[in-house]
Amino acid sequence: MSFLLIDIGNTFFKWGGYSPPQHDADTAHLRVREYGRVLLDEIPMVMGDWRRLPRPDRIVIASVAGTRVVNPVLRALEVWPDAPLAHWISSRAQQCGVTNGYLNPAALGCDRWAAMIGARALIGARAGLVVVCGTATTLDMTSTDGRFLGGGIMPGLGLMQRALHQNTATLPDAAGDYVDFPLQTVDAIATGCAHAQAGAVERVFSLHQRNYPDMRCILSGGAARSLAPRLSIEFTFVENLVLEGLYRIAITLGNEGTPVRSGSSD
Repeated sequence: MSFLLIDIGNTFFKWGGYSPPQHDADTAHLRVREYGRVLLDEIPMVMGDWRRLPRPDRIVIASVAGTRVVNPVLRALEVWPDAPLAHWISSRAQQCGVTNGYLNPAALGCDRWAAMIGARALIGARAGLVVVCGTATTLDMTSTDGRFLGGGIMPGLGLMQRALHQNTATLPDAAGDYVDFPLQTVDAIATGCAHAQAGAVERVFSLHQRNYPDMRCILSGGAARSLAPRLSIEFTFVENLVLEGLYRIAITLGNEGTPVRSGSSD
C-alpha cells in the first residue's frame, strides 16, 4: 500500500509518495519515498515524476488555491488509469486528536488544519505553536489536549518585502541581506522584515508559554529557513508539516473506511 499526499498552497504545489506506517509512532518523514515541488503553473510537470511511481492506493489533498487547480491536478492523476479517487480535505470539528476551536470549523484553512494535525503527531500531548512560513505566515496555538486555541495570519517574508517596493516611490525591489546594523536600503528592508517575522513569532510564543511552560514551537514552510536563524526561542524545524498532517489523515481514512472522493471537500 502507498499514499500520494499533495499540499497545494498559494504559490507552490508540493507532493510526496509515502509508504504506510509500520508502527503507530511512525511519521511521514520516516516513510517518504519520493518528494517534489513545483509552481502552480507547472503542475503538469509532475506527470513525468509520477509516471515512474507505482499507482498509489490512497490520494489525499489539501488545497488553498481555489478551483483553478482542480482540473490540472485531476489531469495529472490520469497517469494512473486505475488510481483511486482523490480525497480533498477540509477542516473538521475534530480529527486525528485535534479539536477545532474556530467559530465556524470549516472556515479554517485546510492547510493550517493539516499542519496542526502534523504537529500533534510529532510533539504528542504537549501544547504547541505551529508556525508555517509561506506566502503568508500563520501562527496557530494548540493546547496539551489538542485543542486549537486560536491563531494569527500575517504577510509572509517575501510578501512583506514586495509590498514595500510596490507601495512606495523609492524603495527598491532587490535582494538584500539580514545584517544586525544595516547601512544600505536593500539590507534595511531584508533586516526589518526579518525582525517583524521573528518578533511576531516570539511574541505569540511568549503569550502562549504563560499557560503552557512545556510548549513546543514547530516551524515549517518555504521561508522557514530564512526565519529560523533570527529566532531567539527554541523550535523544531519540519520540512513539510502539512504533508505530515495529511499522512495522519490518510491513515485515519483507512481506519474509518471513509470513502475517498474526487474533486470534493470533506
